[in-house]
Amino acid sequence: MRFLTTLIITLVLAVPAAAGDIEFDDYFTEGCLRVDLYHTGTAESETYAVDELIREPHWGGNPKRLFDTMNLGSHIMRVYDLETNREIFSRGYCSIFSEWATTDEAIEGIPRTFHETLLMPMPKRPVQIRIDRRDRKNIFRNVYDLVVNPADYHIMTETRFSRFRVRSIENNGSSANKVDIAILADGYDKDEIHKLRDDVKRFMKVFFDTEPYASRRRDFNVKLIESISAESGVDNPRKSVYRNNLLGLSFNSLELDRYMLSLSNKTIKDVAAKVPYDIIILLANEEKYGGGGIFNLYATCISDNEHDGYIFTHEFGHAFAGLADEYYSSEVAYNEMYPRGIEPWEPNITALLDPENIKWGDMIEEGTPVPTPDDSLHTDVVGCFEGAGYSAEGLYRPYHTCRMFEKGLVDFCPVCRKAIEDMIDFHTR
Repeated sequence: MRFLTTLIITLVLAVPAAAGDIEFDDYFTEGCLRVDLYHTGTAESETYAVDELIREPHWGGNPKRLFDTMNLGSHIMRVYDLETNREIFSRGYCSIFSEWATTDEAIEGIPRTFHETLLMPMPKRPVQIRIDRRDRKNIFRNVYDLVVNPADYHIMTETRFSRFRVRSIENNGSSANKVDIAILADGYDKDEIHKLRDDVKRFMKVFFDTEPYASRRRDFNVKLIESISAESGVDNPRKSVYRNNLLGLSFNSLELDRYMLSLSNKTIKDVAAKVPYDIIILLANEEKYGGGGIFNLYATCISDNEHDGYIFTHEFGHAFAGLADEYYSSEVAYNEMYPRGIEPWEPNITALLDPENIKWGDMIEEGTPVPTPDDSLHTDVVGCFEGAGYSAEGLYRPYHTCRMFEKGLVDFCPVCRKAIEDMIDFHTR
Protein backbone atom coordinates (compact mmCIF):
# COMPACT_ATOMS: atom_id res chain seq x y z
CA MET A 1 0.00 0.00 0.00
CA ARG A 2 1.32 3.44 -0.90
CA PHE A 3 0.38 5.16 2.36
CA LEU A 4 3.11 3.40 4.39
CA THR A 5 6.80 4.19 4.17
CA THR A 6 9.16 2.86 6.81
CA LEU A 7 11.75 5.54 7.44
CA ILE A 8 15.50 5.28 7.69
CA ILE A 9 15.78 9.05 8.06
CA THR A 10 17.45 10.14 11.26
CA LEU A 11 15.39 12.46 13.40
CA VAL A 12 18.42 14.47 14.47
CA LEU A 13 17.43 16.89 11.69
CA ALA A 14 13.94 17.39 13.12
CA VAL A 15 13.37 20.89 14.37
CA PRO A 16 12.14 21.06 17.98
CA ALA A 17 9.22 23.39 18.53
CA ALA A 18 7.84 25.04 21.62
CA ALA A 19 4.13 24.59 22.13
CA GLY A 20 3.46 28.25 21.39
CA ASP A 21 5.26 28.05 18.04
CA ILE A 22 2.71 25.72 16.44
CA GLU A 23 -0.71 26.97 15.40
CA PHE A 24 -3.33 24.27 14.92
CA ASP A 25 -4.72 25.72 11.68
CA ASP A 26 -1.28 25.82 10.06
CA TYR A 27 -0.85 22.05 10.22
CA PHE A 28 -4.21 20.44 10.95
CA THR A 29 -7.75 20.43 9.68
CA GLU A 30 -11.12 19.11 10.83
CA GLY A 31 -11.35 15.49 11.86
CA CYS A 32 -9.06 12.80 13.24
CA LEU A 33 -6.41 10.57 11.69
CA ARG A 34 -6.65 7.10 13.17
CA VAL A 35 -3.76 4.71 12.64
CA ASP A 36 -4.62 1.08 13.42
CA LEU A 37 -1.57 -1.11 14.05
CA TYR A 38 -0.66 -4.70 14.82
CA HIS A 39 1.94 -4.87 17.60
CA THR A 40 3.72 -8.22 17.77
CA GLY A 41 6.58 -9.47 19.92
CA THR A 42 7.90 -10.93 23.15
CA ALA A 43 9.56 -9.45 26.21
CA GLU A 44 12.74 -8.93 24.18
CA SER A 45 11.53 -7.97 20.70
CA GLU A 46 8.67 -6.20 18.96
CA THR A 47 7.46 -5.22 15.50
CA TYR A 48 4.61 -3.09 14.15
CA ALA A 49 2.52 -3.37 11.01
CA VAL A 50 -0.26 -1.14 9.71
CA ASP A 51 -3.79 -2.53 9.67
CA GLU A 52 -5.81 0.47 8.45
CA LEU A 53 -5.70 4.23 8.22
CA ILE A 54 -9.02 5.91 8.87
CA ARG A 55 -10.23 9.50 8.79
CA GLU A 56 -12.79 9.99 11.55
CA PRO A 57 -15.11 13.00 11.95
CA HIS A 58 -14.07 13.93 15.50
CA TRP A 59 -10.83 14.70 17.29
CA GLY A 60 -11.68 15.37 20.93
CA GLY A 61 -8.47 17.12 21.97
CA ASN A 62 -7.66 20.72 22.80
CA PRO A 63 -6.14 22.55 19.78
CA LYS A 64 -4.08 24.63 22.22
CA ARG A 65 -2.50 21.48 23.67
CA LEU A 66 -0.78 19.85 20.73
CA PHE A 67 2.29 18.83 22.71
CA ASP A 68 2.23 16.40 25.61
CA THR A 69 3.89 18.11 28.57
CA MET A 70 2.93 15.50 31.18
CA ASN A 71 5.75 12.95 30.63
CA LEU A 72 3.41 10.05 31.40
CA GLY A 73 3.05 6.67 29.75
CA SER A 74 5.17 3.77 28.58
CA HIS A 75 5.05 5.09 24.99
CA ILE A 76 4.95 8.44 23.28
CA MET A 77 3.78 9.24 19.77
CA ARG A 78 5.54 12.15 18.10
CA VAL A 79 4.37 13.63 14.80
CA TYR A 80 6.58 15.62 12.42
CA ASP A 81 5.60 17.77 9.45
CA LEU A 82 7.71 16.43 6.57
CA GLU A 83 7.84 19.73 4.71
CA THR A 84 9.42 21.64 7.60
CA ASN A 85 10.84 18.78 9.74
CA ARG A 86 9.06 20.35 12.72
CA GLU A 87 7.48 18.38 15.52
CA ILE A 88 3.80 19.33 15.50
CA PHE A 89 2.10 16.90 17.90
CA SER A 90 2.82 14.40 20.67
CA ARG A 91 0.91 12.17 23.08
CA GLY A 92 1.99 9.76 25.81
CA TYR A 93 0.11 6.52 26.29
CA CYS A 94 0.31 2.94 27.54
CA SER A 95 -0.56 -0.31 25.80
CA ILE A 96 -1.67 -3.80 26.70
CA PHE A 97 1.47 -5.03 24.96
CA SER A 98 3.74 -3.19 27.42
CA GLU A 99 1.94 -4.81 30.38
CA TRP A 100 1.91 -8.23 28.73
CA ALA A 101 5.66 -7.95 28.05
CA THR A 102 6.30 -8.35 31.81
CA THR A 103 4.33 -11.64 32.06
CA ASP A 104 5.77 -15.16 32.15
CA GLU A 105 4.45 -15.87 28.66
CA ALA A 106 6.33 -12.95 27.10
CA ILE A 107 9.51 -13.64 29.09
CA GLU A 108 9.45 -17.25 27.90
CA GLY A 109 9.62 -15.93 24.34
CA ILE A 110 6.11 -16.86 23.22
CA PRO A 111 5.04 -14.11 20.77
CA ARG A 112 1.63 -12.49 20.73
CA THR A 113 -0.04 -9.81 18.62
CA PHE A 114 -2.14 -6.94 19.98
CA HIS A 115 -4.19 -4.43 18.02
CA GLU A 116 -3.45 -0.78 18.86
CA THR A 117 -4.54 2.66 17.68
CA LEU A 118 -2.86 6.05 17.39
CA LEU A 119 -5.07 9.15 17.23
CA MET A 120 -4.13 12.67 16.14
CA PRO A 121 -5.82 15.68 14.57
CA MET A 122 -6.07 15.33 10.79
CA PRO A 123 -2.88 16.72 9.20
CA LYS A 124 -2.98 18.93 6.12
CA ARG A 125 0.30 17.65 4.71
CA PRO A 126 2.37 14.44 4.84
CA VAL A 127 3.66 13.60 8.32
CA GLN A 128 6.11 11.24 9.92
CA ILE A 129 4.68 9.41 12.93
CA ARG A 130 7.22 8.10 15.42
CA ILE A 131 6.59 5.73 18.34
CA ASP A 132 9.08 5.76 21.21
CA ARG A 133 8.89 3.29 24.09
CA ARG A 134 10.52 3.48 27.52
CA ASP A 135 13.17 0.85 28.14
CA ARG A 136 13.76 -0.75 31.53
CA LYS A 137 15.67 2.38 32.58
CA ASN A 138 12.71 4.58 31.58
CA ILE A 139 14.61 6.05 28.63
CA PHE A 140 12.54 6.51 25.47
CA ARG A 141 13.82 4.48 22.52
CA ASN A 142 12.46 4.62 18.97
CA VAL A 143 10.56 1.45 18.04
CA TYR A 144 8.62 2.42 14.91
CA ASP A 145 8.28 5.10 12.22
CA LEU A 146 5.92 5.58 9.31
CA VAL A 147 4.90 8.28 6.87
CA VAL A 148 1.27 9.13 6.15
CA ASN A 149 0.07 11.30 3.31
CA PRO A 150 -3.41 12.62 4.18
CA ALA A 151 -4.25 12.85 0.47
CA ASP A 152 -3.81 9.09 -0.01
CA TYR A 153 -7.02 7.50 -1.28
CA HIS A 154 -6.36 4.39 0.84
CA ILE A 155 -7.37 6.31 3.98
CA MET A 156 -10.84 5.03 4.81
CA THR A 157 -13.79 7.27 5.67
CA GLU A 158 -16.65 4.82 6.17
CA THR A 159 -19.00 5.12 9.16
CA ARG A 160 -19.35 2.01 11.29
CA PHE A 161 -21.98 1.12 13.91
CA SER A 162 -24.21 4.00 12.85
CA ARG A 163 -27.22 2.21 14.37
CA PHE A 164 -26.16 2.88 17.96
CA ARG A 165 -27.83 5.79 19.70
CA VAL A 166 -25.76 8.48 21.43
CA ARG A 167 -27.15 9.93 24.65
CA SER A 168 -25.71 13.11 26.17
CA ILE A 169 -25.21 12.63 29.92
CA GLU A 170 -23.28 15.80 30.73
CA ASN A 171 -22.86 18.72 28.32
CA ASN A 172 -20.82 21.73 29.36
CA GLY A 173 -19.62 23.09 26.04
CA SER A 174 -17.29 22.54 23.11
CA SER A 175 -15.14 19.41 23.10
CA ALA A 176 -12.13 21.62 22.30
CA ASN A 177 -11.77 22.72 25.91
CA LYS A 178 -13.53 19.99 27.88
CA VAL A 179 -12.60 16.52 29.07
CA ASP A 180 -14.78 14.39 26.81
CA ILE A 181 -15.74 11.01 28.27
CA ALA A 182 -17.25 8.36 25.99
CA ILE A 183 -19.02 5.53 27.82
CA LEU A 184 -19.46 2.36 25.77
CA ALA A 185 -21.67 -0.51 26.89
CA ASP A 186 -20.68 -4.17 26.73
CA GLY A 187 -22.85 -7.15 27.58
CA TYR A 188 -26.12 -5.21 27.56
CA ASP A 189 -28.63 -6.83 25.21
CA LYS A 190 -31.49 -5.08 23.43
CA ASP A 191 -33.83 -5.56 26.40
CA GLU A 192 -31.43 -3.95 28.87
CA ILE A 193 -31.20 -0.41 27.52
CA HIS A 194 -33.07 1.06 30.48
CA LYS A 195 -30.80 -0.79 32.89
CA LEU A 196 -27.79 0.64 31.02
CA ARG A 197 -29.12 4.18 31.33
CA ASP A 198 -29.83 3.72 35.03
CA ASP A 199 -26.37 2.23 35.60
CA VAL A 200 -24.67 5.15 33.87
CA LYS A 201 -26.73 7.67 35.84
CA ARG A 202 -25.67 5.97 39.09
CA PHE A 203 -21.99 5.86 38.15
CA MET A 204 -21.90 9.49 37.10
CA LYS A 205 -23.39 10.48 40.45
CA VAL A 206 -20.54 8.65 42.20
CA PHE A 207 -18.05 10.22 39.81
CA PHE A 208 -19.24 13.81 40.29
CA ASP A 209 -19.60 13.31 44.04
CA THR A 210 -15.85 12.55 44.13
CA GLU A 211 -13.18 15.25 44.34
CA PRO A 212 -11.67 16.70 42.28
CA TYR A 213 -14.37 15.83 39.73
CA ALA A 214 -17.05 17.46 41.87
CA SER A 215 -15.29 20.83 41.86
CA ARG A 216 -14.39 20.54 38.17
CA ARG A 217 -17.71 19.22 36.88
CA ARG A 218 -18.13 22.02 34.36
CA ASP A 219 -14.92 20.89 32.68
CA PHE A 220 -16.48 17.59 31.58
CA ASN A 221 -18.71 16.37 28.79
CA VAL A 222 -20.06 12.82 29.02
CA LYS A 223 -21.72 10.85 26.23
CA LEU A 224 -23.13 7.34 26.36
CA ILE A 225 -23.03 5.24 23.20
CA GLU A 226 -25.76 2.65 23.60
CA SER A 227 -23.79 -0.20 22.07
CA ILE A 228 -25.90 -3.35 22.18
CA SER A 229 -24.58 -6.90 22.49
CA ALA A 230 -26.23 -10.08 21.27
CA GLU A 231 -25.89 -11.61 24.74
CA SER A 232 -25.96 -10.30 28.28
CA GLY A 233 -22.76 -10.35 30.34
CA VAL A 234 -19.06 -10.72 29.50
CA ASP A 235 -16.57 -13.58 29.27
CA ASN A 236 -15.41 -15.41 32.39
CA PRO A 237 -12.85 -17.95 31.11
CA ARG A 238 -12.14 -19.64 34.45
CA LYS A 239 -15.79 -20.67 34.56
CA SER A 240 -15.84 -21.56 30.83
CA VAL A 241 -18.37 -18.77 30.28
CA TYR A 242 -18.13 -17.03 26.91
CA ARG A 243 -20.64 -14.39 25.84
CA ASN A 244 -21.36 -12.94 22.43
CA ASN A 245 -20.64 -9.45 23.74
CA LEU A 246 -19.89 -6.68 21.26
CA LEU A 247 -16.74 -5.15 22.75
CA GLY A 248 -15.04 -8.35 23.84
CA LEU A 249 -14.59 -7.61 27.54
CA SER A 250 -13.28 -10.58 29.49
CA PHE A 251 -12.15 -11.40 32.98
CA ASN A 252 -8.84 -13.23 33.49
CA SER A 253 -6.90 -10.83 31.28
CA LEU A 254 -3.15 -11.52 31.48
CA GLU A 255 -4.17 -14.61 33.53
CA LEU A 256 -5.41 -12.48 36.45
CA ASP A 257 -8.98 -13.41 37.36
CA ARG A 258 -10.22 -9.94 38.39
CA TYR A 259 -8.49 -8.10 35.52
CA MET A 260 -11.08 -7.26 32.88
CA LEU A 261 -9.82 -6.00 29.53
CA SER A 262 -10.78 -6.28 25.88
CA LEU A 263 -8.55 -7.24 22.97
CA SER A 264 -11.20 -6.06 20.47
CA ASN A 265 -9.53 -2.70 20.00
CA LYS A 266 -10.79 -2.14 16.45
CA THR A 267 -14.43 -2.62 17.44
CA ILE A 268 -14.03 -0.33 20.45
CA LYS A 269 -12.51 2.42 18.31
CA ASP A 270 -15.16 1.98 15.60
CA VAL A 271 -17.94 2.43 18.15
CA ALA A 272 -16.26 5.33 19.94
CA ALA A 273 -15.73 7.19 16.65
CA LYS A 274 -19.34 8.36 16.82
CA VAL A 275 -18.38 11.08 19.34
CA PRO A 276 -15.40 13.27 20.22
CA TYR A 277 -13.56 11.77 23.18
CA ASP A 278 -10.48 12.12 25.35
CA ILE A 279 -11.09 9.00 27.41
CA ILE A 280 -13.16 5.84 26.91
CA ILE A 281 -14.96 3.91 29.65
CA LEU A 282 -16.16 0.38 28.91
CA LEU A 283 -19.07 -0.52 31.18
CA ALA A 284 -19.68 -4.26 31.58
CA ASN A 285 -23.08 -5.64 32.50
CA GLU A 286 -21.71 -7.96 35.21
CA GLU A 287 -21.82 -8.70 38.94
CA LYS A 288 -18.37 -10.30 39.30
CA TYR A 289 -15.73 -8.02 40.84
CA GLY A 290 -13.33 -6.74 38.21
CA GLY A 291 -12.08 -3.92 36.06
CA GLY A 292 -9.01 -2.37 34.53
CA GLY A 293 -7.48 0.89 33.44
CA ILE A 294 -4.66 1.62 30.98
CA PHE A 295 -3.39 5.16 30.49
CA ASN A 296 -4.87 6.85 27.41
CA LEU A 297 -6.44 3.56 26.25
CA TYR A 298 -9.58 2.93 28.30
CA ALA A 299 -11.01 2.17 31.75
CA THR A 300 -13.29 -0.81 32.40
CA CYS A 301 -15.80 -1.40 35.18
CA ILE A 302 -18.53 -3.87 36.08
CA SER A 303 -22.08 -2.68 36.76
CA ASP A 304 -23.51 -4.65 39.66
CA ASN A 305 -21.03 -5.20 42.47
CA GLU A 306 -20.94 -3.64 45.92
CA HIS A 307 -17.56 -2.10 45.04
CA ASP A 308 -18.50 -0.87 41.55
CA GLY A 309 -18.35 2.84 42.43
CA TYR A 310 -14.83 2.40 43.76
CA ILE A 311 -13.80 0.41 40.67
CA PHE A 312 -15.22 3.06 38.33
CA THR A 313 -13.27 5.94 39.87
CA HIS A 314 -10.13 3.92 40.64
CA GLU A 315 -9.77 2.62 37.07
CA PHE A 316 -10.57 6.05 35.65
CA GLY A 317 -7.60 7.34 37.66
CA HIS A 318 -5.33 4.90 35.80
CA ALA A 319 -6.72 5.62 32.34
CA PHE A 320 -7.07 9.38 32.61
CA ALA A 321 -4.26 10.59 34.87
CA GLY A 322 -1.73 7.77 34.61
CA LEU A 323 -2.00 6.96 38.32
CA ALA A 324 -0.29 3.82 39.60
CA ASP A 325 -1.78 1.22 41.87
CA GLU A 326 -0.59 1.97 45.39
CA TYR A 327 -1.53 -1.39 46.93
CA TYR A 328 1.10 -4.09 47.31
CA SER A 329 -0.49 -7.23 48.80
CA SER A 330 -2.82 -8.37 46.00
CA GLU A 331 -1.97 -10.92 43.33
CA VAL A 332 -0.72 -9.46 40.04
CA ALA A 333 0.32 -10.91 36.68
CA TYR A 334 3.53 -8.96 36.28
CA ASN A 335 7.21 -9.76 36.83
CA GLU A 336 8.99 -6.68 38.16
CA MET A 337 6.68 -4.09 36.70
CA TYR A 338 8.92 -1.50 38.37
CA PRO A 339 12.64 -2.40 38.09
CA ARG A 340 14.66 -1.78 41.24
CA GLY A 341 16.75 1.38 41.16
CA ILE A 342 14.58 3.11 38.53
CA GLU A 343 12.18 5.94 39.32
CA PRO A 344 8.63 5.13 38.08
CA TRP A 345 7.06 7.60 35.67
CA GLU A 346 3.69 7.53 37.44
CA PRO A 347 2.99 10.69 39.48
CA ASN A 348 1.89 8.95 42.71
CA ILE A 349 4.62 6.41 43.48
CA THR A 350 8.37 6.81 43.96
CA ALA A 351 11.43 4.63 44.45
CA LEU A 352 12.82 7.39 46.72
CA LEU A 353 16.18 7.35 44.97
CA ASP A 354 16.73 11.04 45.73
CA PRO A 355 15.03 11.98 49.02
CA GLU A 356 15.94 15.65 48.48
CA ASN A 357 14.03 15.81 45.19
CA ILE A 358 10.82 13.81 45.63
CA LYS A 359 8.34 14.38 42.79
CA TRP A 360 5.70 15.60 45.29
CA GLY A 361 8.24 17.14 47.66
CA ASP A 362 6.59 20.56 47.54
CA MET A 363 3.56 18.99 49.27
CA ILE A 364 5.52 17.47 52.16
CA GLU A 365 5.47 19.70 55.23
CA GLU A 366 8.74 20.58 56.88
CA GLY A 367 9.54 18.16 59.71
CA THR A 368 7.74 15.18 58.15
CA PRO A 369 10.12 12.20 58.26
CA VAL A 370 11.01 10.58 54.95
CA PRO A 371 10.44 7.64 54.72
CA THR A 372 7.27 8.30 56.70
CA PRO A 373 6.09 5.94 59.46
CA ASP A 374 2.68 4.46 58.71
CA ASP A 375 1.28 5.22 62.16
CA SER A 376 -1.44 7.28 63.83
CA LEU A 377 0.76 10.39 63.90
CA HIS A 378 0.99 10.54 60.11
CA THR A 379 -2.45 9.56 58.84
CA ASP A 380 -3.22 13.06 57.55
CA VAL A 381 0.10 14.20 56.11
CA VAL A 382 1.77 13.86 52.75
CA GLY A 383 4.97 11.89 53.01
CA CYS A 384 6.55 8.72 51.62
CA PHE A 385 4.91 5.56 52.98
CA GLU A 386 6.63 2.32 52.06
CA GLY A 387 4.51 -0.15 50.12
CA ALA A 388 3.18 0.69 46.65
CA GLY A 389 3.19 -0.49 43.05
CA TYR A 390 2.69 -4.18 43.95
CA SER A 391 5.76 -4.18 46.19
CA ALA A 392 5.88 -4.04 49.99
CA GLU A 393 9.46 -2.77 49.91
CA GLY A 394 11.36 -0.29 47.80
CA LEU A 395 8.39 1.71 46.47
CA TYR A 396 6.54 4.47 48.30
CA ARG A 397 3.12 6.07 48.12
CA PRO A 398 2.39 9.68 49.17
CA TYR A 399 -0.35 9.19 51.76
CA HIS A 400 -1.55 6.78 54.42
CA THR A 401 -4.57 5.88 52.29
CA CYS A 402 -6.10 6.81 48.95
CA ARG A 403 -8.60 5.52 46.40
CA MET A 404 -5.61 4.18 44.47
CA PHE A 405 -4.62 2.19 47.58
CA GLU A 406 -7.72 1.10 49.48
CA LYS A 407 -10.83 -0.65 48.21
CA GLY A 408 -13.64 1.74 49.05
CA LEU A 409 -14.86 5.27 48.50
CA VAL A 410 -12.07 6.95 50.45
CA ASP A 411 -10.85 10.25 49.03
CA PHE A 412 -8.08 10.53 46.51
CA CYS A 413 -4.97 11.64 48.38
CA PRO A 414 -3.65 15.19 47.79
CA VAL A 415 -0.98 13.98 45.36
CA CYS A 416 -3.39 11.93 43.24
CA ARG A 417 -5.92 14.72 43.31
CA LYS A 418 -3.31 17.17 42.01
CA ALA A 419 -2.32 14.74 39.25
CA ILE A 420 -5.96 14.47 38.18
CA GLU A 421 -6.40 18.24 38.23
CA ASP A 422 -3.21 18.71 36.21
CA MET A 423 -4.64 16.41 33.56
CA ILE A 424 -7.99 18.22 33.59
CA ASP A 425 -6.08 21.47 33.09
CA PHE A 426 -4.13 19.93 30.22
CA HIS A 427 -7.34 19.12 28.37
CA THR A 428 -9.24 22.30 29.15
CA ARG A 429 -6.88 25.27 29.41
